[in-house]
Amino acid sequence: MNTKFVMRGLLLALPVAVIASVVLTLVMNPTRIGRPLDPTPPPPTILAPRGELPTGPVGLQGWARYRGKADRQVVHGFLIRLSDGEIVGVTPAHGFSFSDPDHPLQQIALAAPGQTDFVVEFDRLRGQLGQPRTGGDMTVDYVLLRADQPIDSSFVLTPDSRGAPQPGERVSLFSCSGDGRGSQRILEGTVQSVSDTAVWVLMDELFNPDGMSGSPFVSQYTGQVVGMAIAVNPRGGRLLLGVHPIGSIVQLAESATEFPKIREYRR
Repeated sequence: MNTKFVMRGLLLALPVAVIASVVLTLVMNPTRIGRPLDPTPPPPTILAPRGELPTGPVGLQGWARYRGKADRQVVHGFLIRLSDGEIVGVTPAHGFSFSDPDHPLQQIALAAPGQTDFVVEFDRLRGQLGQPRTGGDMTVDYVLLRADQPIDSSFVLTPDSRGAPQPGERVSLFSCSGDGRGSQRILEGTVQSVSDTAVWVLMDELFNPDGMSGSPFVSQYTGQVVGMAIAVNPRGGRLLLGVHPIGSIVQLAESATEFPKIREYRR
């Protein structure tokens, strides 16, 4: 046996095997390599009044109607009641196109999970459009909708007057994706960090987050909505969800002075 030949072959094969092992590790578990999670904050002292979680289907499916095309389900959304009693539809900007001249957007609707009829159909915006998020600022990503028809109050959420949850607070994500049946699914998490432009929530369990953008996060303490899910960041084998704080959404809705028709709006 040519011992030198065998040893040279082993030396050449070893780096290839190591590289293949690393690639396989990344493919099978892409979150193992990367920045670890920061420590989860302890439970906070919350001075706001305690309330109950919603019992109705408050996480709604968002539907888009483009001219010449069939209605299709896109992202998600929810409804809030402002202090003056007006109801506003809330959904993310990255779920819709306002720039296709051949198939312009005509209408946005919200539907309860598992139901065929729409809860509400919108043909007007409330204020100007946001834009799809590309960085860490979640507050740029929104579409606010003006409601011109009566809406069942069981679908409507109350904004948390604090404007955002507190670090360490427990929250629930009301979604209608991920269970394979289109029914409501409630997922729990803990607030990891809070700023004026983003809230980050560490979810308790791993799940497929596809299509959950626009779902509302509700405080388990106050029972009120604290933000809208916008982005997902896998980290250390867990899921971090980026959230548009509800205080920003309310401010945008209350300051709106224009209510353009959706079918006439172009970027």
